[in-house]
Amino acid sequence: MNIDLDGKTVIVTGAGRGIGREIAVMAAEANANVVLCARSRGQLEEVAAAIAAKGKGGVLSYPTDLTETAVTDELVKATLAKFGGIYALVNNAGTNSIANLMLAKEDDFRAVYELNVFAVFRLTKAVVRQMIRQKSGRVINISSVAAKFGSAYNSAYSSSKAAVLGFTRSVARETAQLGITANSICPWHVDTELVRESMTRRAKMFGKSADEYLQAIIDESPQKRLIEAREVAALSVFLMSPEARGITGQSLNVCGGMMME
Repeated sequence: MNIDLDGKTVIVTGAGRGIGREIAVMAAEANANVVLCARSRGQLEEVAAAIAAKGKGGVLSYPTDLTETAVTDELVKATLAKFGGIYALVNNAGTNSIANLMLAKEDDFRAVYELNVFAVFRLTKAVVRQMIRQKSGRVINISSVAAKFGSAYNSAYSSSKAAVLGFTRSVARETAQLGITANSICPWHVDTELVRESMTRRAKMFGKSADEYLQAIIDESPQKRLIEAREVAALSVFLMSPEARGITGQSLNVCGGMMME
């Protein structure tokens, strides 16, 4: 399917690397204007250069920390000032905290929720306000299969991503008659820098090498592999397309068969 997002503007958070980077690049390849949001200015500049070389649409880099509440309105204003509208929002930025429940710290738990849940709430609320005026829009939240069956030593992450699923369904219900869709994508062990960092920390907890732990994860998968970031990006861009307008309130797994439902 040849998806054309010409003239449409997409905000992608956590766009400096991994899944967010691939979503941003693929949206640009579909001719969208792309707004890149992440903490690292250097990473965003590299992604912006890659987009400028491939896409026909415009690009805006917006380095910021989404856990700061004032940032949300500023990001939306900057996007509207440059591009005049917002067609799609991809809430991809996220973090985790690897810890045994008995050793987990409340401050670490709260920090995970601040980015994974409250930043998603604030930005979605601000962007949907604009989408309602336009009578069109796409909200895509990157959750995780861990939200559905849990992940040991990762209770903050798993529960925060489960909150995203419930939030997404509520947004979908509220906006279903307004030309807006809201969906979640649930990957499992995507081959990104963040996931490999997480695996290294987990491996130490079990007294294994990072390579041993990685191989155990691969062996657990029915497809015997890690998911690629572009697989998640491809589904994200499809959900932005007109052909996906009948899909809303769903949590779509990209997990190599780890969860079948």
